[in-house]
Amino acid sequence: MSGLRKMLNLPEKAPRGGDEGQAVAAADRGDSSPSNSRVASEQSPRPVHALGWAEEEESSGRSAARKAGRVVIWAVIGLAAFTGVRTWVAPAKPPAPVQQTDPQAEARKNNVPEGEAQQVAARFARSYMTWDSRAPQSRQKELEADLAKGVDPKMGWDGQGLQLVAQTIPGTVTQSSGKRARVRVDVRVSVITGKRGKEKTVSSWRGLEVPVAQRKGRVIVTGQPALVGMPTPVGYKAPTEPEADSTLSGTTRQTVKNFLTAWATGGEDQAAAPGADIAPLGAGMSLESLDGWAVDAGSGDKRTGTATVRWKVAGALLQQSYQITLTKVSASSASRWQVEAINAKTA
Repeated sequence: MSGLRKMLNLPEKAPRGGDEGQAVAAADRGDSSPSNSRVASEQSPRPVHALGWAEEEESSGRSAARKAGRVVIWAVIGLAAFTGVRTWVAPAKPPAPVQQTDPQAEARKNNVPEGEAQQVAARFARSYMTWDSRAPQSRQKELEADLAKGVDPKMGWDGQGLQLVAQTIPGTVTQSSGKRARVRVDVRVSVITGKRGKEKTVSSWRGLEVPVAQRKGRVIVTGQPALVGMPTPVGYKAPTEPEADSTLSGTTRQTVKNFLTAWATGGEDQAAAPGADIAPLGAGMSLESLDGWAVDAGSGDKRTGTATVRWKVAGALLQQSYQITLTKVSASSASRWQVEAINAKTA
């Protein structure tokens, strides 16, 4: 305890009262027994010099340590008073993190998978738009594969007529609540018209919307599809054609024509620039004519131009437009222009 008293700078504890009094009382009683005399002599205070004690000054290190200890203890006491002892024993729990929700992500959980919905709707549309009065059961059997149980597989057909489907193209999926949706499908149908001996096949596009839903891990058709309208043409104004470089157009026209001729016959690798990656055009085509070629005005060793080409294919002449990129290839002291890339022209 004396060490703690020194650190807190407290006074030394005083001797317990009664020790001196007991010695005096014994003397008054004339108790001169050896034991009493010895007790009195042991309990009577002795001079400091008689005990051989000497005061010595406290070292500076011990003094500094004692002061530092007092500072730490009082700092701890102050901190406990400021923060509250309860927060040390039972610290407050941090608040639970706020869960951030994405409304769109939550809504998507109720969506029908688009890829599977388009696949099922396109297959169903082919079967739905195909009918033949000579084989009504074939249509019914195909429809049942994607229909929900309990739905009439005749789907409103009266069992008459003949119609064939050449192609189906799935489009927009319009989502509804509860994992339900409608799928737009464009269907290319062919109908035979005219009397016997004078029949002709008429083909056209039909728009169809197919109702679907996801149940037990798969997409099914839930009811009758409905015919809808096809998109109508809209206006479009093409951007102004860039100014042409007439000089370069004239000097590179034969280069472009030679490449197109080689491209149609499978020799594009020999006619194109080194390192060019141009896929073969395919057999059965030939260049009829290069109707137009104009290089866009500009500068540098890479230039772009527009070519109007007439192909001969399947007994017909077909005119098309291309965007062709030229690059200048140098060897020794000579240089020439060669075709580096060819793509459809962006109107």
